Order: sequence, then C-alpha cells, then structure tokens
Amino acid sequence: MRAKMRAFPFISASILLFGPLSCLGQCPNRCSNNGVCNGLVCDCASGFTGGDCSVRTCPSGSAFSDVAEITDNAHLSTVCSGRGSCIAGNCACNDGFTGIACERTTCKGSCSYRGRCVSMQHLAETTRNHESQQYSYSQWDAEKVYGCICDLGYTGYDCSLRVCPSGDDPLTTSGTDQEIQLLRCTADSTSGGHAVLYFDGKQSASIHVDASTTGLKTALETIPVIEEVAITYSEGSVLCRNDGVDNIVRITFTSNFGPLPPMVAESFGMEPSSVVEIAADNSYGVLTDHNGIGHAHTKGDKENDECSNRGICDQGTGTCQCFYTNGDEYSGSDGYGNSGDRGDCGHALTSPITTCPGESPCSDRGVCDPTTLRCTCEEGFTGGDCSLRTCKKGLAWFGYPSSNDVAHDVEMECSNMGICHRTVGECTCNSGFFGGACEFMGCVGEDPEKSCSGHGECLSMRELGLRHKDAGGSSTPISYGSDPNGAGTWDADRIFGCNCDDGFEGYDCSLRTCTIGLDPEDSTLAACSNRGVCDHDTGKCKCFRGWGSSDGSGSLGPNNDCGHRLKLRGYP
Repeated sequence: MRAKMRAFPFISASILLFGPLSCLGQCPNRCSNNGVCNGLVCDCASGFTGGDCSVRTCPSGSAFSDVAEITDNAHLSTVCSGRGSCIAGNCACNDGFTGIACERTTCKGSCSYRGRCVSMQHLAETTRNHESQQYSYSQWDAEKVYGCICDLGYTGYDCSLRVCPSGDDPLTTSGTDQEIQLLRCTADSTSGGHAVLYFDGKQSASIHVDASTTGLKTALETIPVIEEVAITYSEGSVLCRNDGVDNIVRITFTSNFGPLPPMVAESFGMEPSSVVEIAADNSYGVLTDHNGIGHAHTKGDKENDECSNRGICDQGTGTCQCFYTNGDEYSGSDGYGNSGDRGDCGHALTSPITTCPGESPCSDRGVCDPTTLRCTCEEGFTGGDCSLRTCKKGLAWFGYPSSNDVAHDVEMECSNMGICHRTVGECTCNSGFFGGACEFMGCVGEDPEKSCSGHGECLSMRELGLRHKDAGGSSTPISYGSDPNGAGTWDADRIFGCNCDDGFEGYDCSLRTCTIGLDPEDSTLAACSNRGVCDHDTGKCKCFRGWGSSDGSGSLGPNNDCGHRLKLRGYP
C-alpha cells in the first residue's frame, strides 16, 4: 500500500481541526489524526501508513530470507526482518528471533547464564581464535547471527554443558614430549615498556621488560587456560636485553598436554627497534643466539584426551566417570600416569590391565588394540568404550572467522546450534532451526513441510531466487550463491523463506492479498488503490467513504479495488 511518509514531531491540532474544510473533506477519515491532508492524499506521520494513515508501521531490518535483488545481492530491509508479524506497530517475533525488528537470532536460555550472547561481529572484534589471531567480520549477518561465548569450564552452543578434565592415556607409550615454546626479547630493560602474550586467544597480564623468571611465570599463569608452566632463561635474570647477548627463554607447559597453539606477543611502550619473537611451530621453530647456537622448540605430543580415554565425561557435573569394567579400574592422575588430583582417569588402579573398556570390550562397537588396550570405535560411536553415539555435523552457524569476512566454514556437531543426545545420536536444535545437524534455518517453526501456513513453499535462498517473477508474472530467475565459495552467500542453501501462493503474502503466507489498483491521484499501483484498507483476513478491500469498486480504469466495475470515485454529497 503506497503511503507518503513524513516525520512529524507532532501534528498541529489547528491543522487537523481548523484546516480548510474542503481539504478535510477530500482526505479519507481526516488522515486518522495521524497525518496531514495534501489534496487528495494523506501525508502520514512517522510510524503510520495507509491511505488514511490508520495503519501502524513496524520496525524493519535486513531480511533473513528474501529474493535476491540482483545476482548474489539479497537481505534487503523488510518489516520485522521477515521473521515476525506486525501487530499494532510492534513486531511479534517467530521463535528463535528477537529485537524490536526481529533482526537477530536468540541465544537459548541467555547462554544458561554461563556465558555472553554476542553477535558474529562482536565475537571477531573482542576475541581471538585458537591460534590467537584476530580477524574482522562484516558480512550481512555480522549483527544478525548471535551465539554464546561460554565461561571457563562450560561448553555447548548454549553453555549448558560442563567441560571435563583431559589427560594422557596411561596405557599408551608413544608421545611423551611436553610442549616447549621459545621467546626472545630484544629491548632496553630500563625502557619501562611491557609486553603481553596471547595463548589460545586469551591474554596474559602485563610482562615488564625486566621481568624475572618468576614474574614471567606469574604473568603467564594468569591466562585461565594455562595450568602451569616452567620458565628458564639462557642468559641473565631479566627478560629483555639489548647488549648483544641473547636471552633465549624456554617456556615449558607442564600440565597442558598435546600439540598446543603458538603464543603471540604484542609489545607496548618499547623503543621502535625492540623485537619480541616466539618460536613455537614448524614454520618458525628455531631461535639462533649470539653465539650462533640454534635453540629449537618442542612440539608437545602427549595425549590430551577427555577423561584420558579411560572414562566417560558427565557433562552435567563436569566430572569423569572412570571405567571400572572386567576388573580393570582407573582413577585421577597427576598427568604422568601416577595417582593425582586431576580427576582425569589417567591412573590405572589395577595392574595389569587386561582388556579394553566396556562391559564387553569396546561395547561391541569398536576394535580393541591388543597392545594399548585402546578402542577404535565404529563410525557413529565415540567414547573410551565406544558406548556413546556421535551426532551429524554441519557448518557452524556461530564461530570465529577463519579470515577476514569468512566464516561458517567449520563443521561442528549439530552445526553449533543444537545439543547432541549421546544415547541416540540425534541433535535437538535451537528454535527456528532444523535438519539432522541443525544445518537449516526454517521458515516458521522447525518443520519446512508444515511451514508457510499451508499457502506457500518453504524454499532456500537459492531456490527463492530461481522462482522470482517480474511484475507481469513472468519467470525471471535471479541467481543467489552463484559462487560456491562466496563468503557473502554462505547461506544460499541453508536459510529458508516462504514463497507464497497467489493471493497470499507475509513472511509466513498467512495474509490474504487484496486487489492492486490505480491510485486516482497519481496513477500508481497500490493495494485497494490507496483509497481503502486491506482486510488481510479476507483479502477484501474496505473502501473509504466516497470510493468504490472500479473496472480498473476509474469507472464503476467489479474489481473490488476502491478505484472508483462515488458521487456523494459533500465530495467534489
């Protein structure tokens, strides 16, 4: 329905009550006191629309699903972002969406009050990835797709699951190296500058250029994911030097096992010639000192399995339920096979261990290695005894970008938008999402077969473009997702929207469409010719006083379009 919008801080009572009577007589319903009469047309105040300004408008946002405007360009502004109904000026959002314009996805249960609900853009701006690299994200969904950053010790797309201890499998003998990363700081130790180190995306406390081994150790252990490190200096007692002597710092991770991500250094307040180097991976793993001696890092290869692969994680409590089957029993270790308080099932209480875990070895769902007594599970099963089911994986809805403006490209169980039920291997998806891996965003509800109010088809963004018709009803397909690697059209086959049957409209095809007719004032096409209000329950126009059904050309006719001006007393 066409309406001329104008922002008015208020509408003068003198205009509405004492304006020219001829003007008041010409505009329908005196513009409902929500606009100004301009000839035969109401100029509606902000927040109102319709031929008589009687209809409240709702906020708009970029659509989650729509027909592309041109090739690979979609998500235009629409009422309630195409994920809610406009009711009396307010958006009633579909389950799984929120905001004044239903413009963003929800975080289930407010991240279980164990995390923060943030947008993809905020995630990129305020955190770093596993490798402590930082990227930006500004694609169409940057402020629309939200997810949880869980507090330490919690996990899951909604932070509802507890993290269990991990450790080294006590029965395997390969892989005994601890991770050793090297650092060299070339700077004036009296300059007063400092550095910070990032590990697994988390930042250390400030490290001053003259830090001792104790000071560096203390700073590193403020990083919440680092349990304990050992520090040695090759030269002297201060971290940084600029006297031609290299102090090669060895940082040994004594309680974090497995190959670890490299630390990343950033310096502040140091002279421009200062350098802080990290050697921690194969591309940059050796530091050569002033004597020409090379110092090499060591990549950790100790296993770091959940519950040391000798127990099952209780994700409700975050504790390992250590195996006790066939007379073989395990308990918590010190990380090196001895009894300890890690709670990781990494200590064998009985000796010798006789078989693989499980009431029957590997629960009859895997193969038992006769040397390590470790299970290799069949596809679809997991756990140290192969008693748990895996769930389907899909590209993650929420996660850190892999590079600038590139995301949604890492597979995760339940697409990081649902919880995997380990007893049956099925995902329970967040509201608004469906599929075996929660890989699709639905039209209305979770079942696309029952969407669109029975008056349309639930189609992917790609399919919506291919079904496009021009104003004359001719098929004019528009391509969306033409480049399979296009970072901006990652949603082409994942987000669905309604393609309504003829005679129906709305994000869920629940509204009946009224006849489109020529506005007698300016000959533009509008619902009910802009001379009536559409009753979306019946699809019939309710014409304003002085207007009736036309033949499409302004004369009396059967079109039910309010396009014919009636001859009534008081109406010119």
